[in-house]
Amino acid sequence: MQPFLYVFPAAGPSTAIKFELGTNRNAGPGGPAGNVGDESGMQVQTDFDVPRVHNLLNPGASSNTAIIGDPRNDENLIVTQFHHAMLRFHNQVVDLLVAANFGGDIFTEAKQLVTHHYQWAVVYDFLTRICGSARVTNAINTVNAPINSAFRMPVEFAVAAYRFGHSMVRDNYWVSFRFPNATMAQVFKFARNPNLPVLSNWVVDFNAFFETGVPVPMNNKARRIDSVLGSELENLPGFAGIMKVLARRNLQRGLALGLPSGQGMAKHFRVKPMTSAQLTQGLPANEIAALNAGGQVLLKKTPLWYYVLREAAVLGGGDRLGPVGGRIVARTFVRMLKRDGNSFLNVSGGFTPILPSKLSGTFTFADLLIFAGVTQP
Repeated sequence: MQPFLYVFPAAGPSTAIKFELGTNRNAGPGGPAGNVGDESGMQVQTDFDVPRVHNLLNPGASSNTAIIGDPRNDENLIVTQFHHAMLRFHNQVVDLLVAANFGGDIFTEAKQLVTHHYQWAVVYDFLTRICGSARVTNAINTVNAPINSAFRMPVEFAVAAYRFGHSMVRDNYWVSFRFPNATMAQVFKFARNPNLPVLSNWVVDFNAFFETGVPVPMNNKARRIDSVLGSELENLPGFAGIMKVLARRNLQRGLALGLPSGQGMAKHFRVKPMTSAQLTQGLPANEIAALNAGGQVLLKKTPLWYYVLREAAVLGGGDRLGPVGGRIVARTFVRMLKRDGNSFLNVSGGFTPILPSKLSGTFTFADLLIFAGVTQP
């Protein structure tokens, strides 16, 4: 329906349809250095961006708008580059099917393989790390969601529990050997004009974000899940007033939408709510004072987003979500997958990953990026 997203083959199987890739503006070497392990291994990247709108007659008038399904995936450099990696992932699967002389519709088969392997990685790599394998397994075994059944995104997920990631955001990122200490402001700046198409020396080295086995001097480990947010999130680029402070925005949005308290959700899930001592454990004096103010109302009816963060910090050691947050996140993802007749959870006879991976029979995001070809120059 949107042919401008695709490259249609000029020769060979007519169904070997790939995604368009974008180009880079030449600003010197960037991106992965490969197994060389230092800056000398980087190259001048030419096609490490998403496709963009260009004005060939008047290049200065180009909007550089990303030609992708969801404009939010062009919000900042790291997300944009990951979207580009997903485009390459599809294209590599197409090449694999062509090389194997696949006789059916190559595009349809590639789409299914990409979707199922991505979904597998979301459940068994991402969700397992975030929620714990027991909660993921429990959700798969207990969530009842018939195919095509009604679904609304739970507000407890969208406005509270899934915003746990805000506490994991770093103030600085090792983007590549060329930019070893990029600030959040720079990460947003280099996905904006006049730095588009993405400058070749700002191509992201994903070996610093995932466990690919390619040597880099630093891995961008996420911050712990707790109630301490990075200082960069107190002054978001391009926003003013309350919108500049992410924590305040999250708390007021939860209040405006009438979210249940953390204790209310614990009662719903029939798990023991955190005690006041647990909620205040290890906090600085000013934060404890705020929780105790007004007759301790915030300790008795703790805002769900804040409760999820404190639960993760105290009960999950900052490494994973607690019983309330973990249930909300795991069960929401599993419900979406179960009601989708085309998801990997509904494959007749079960689904086992078949694409190349470090460990046979499984598939991680590191495997995805390696196969997509974005971990080497």
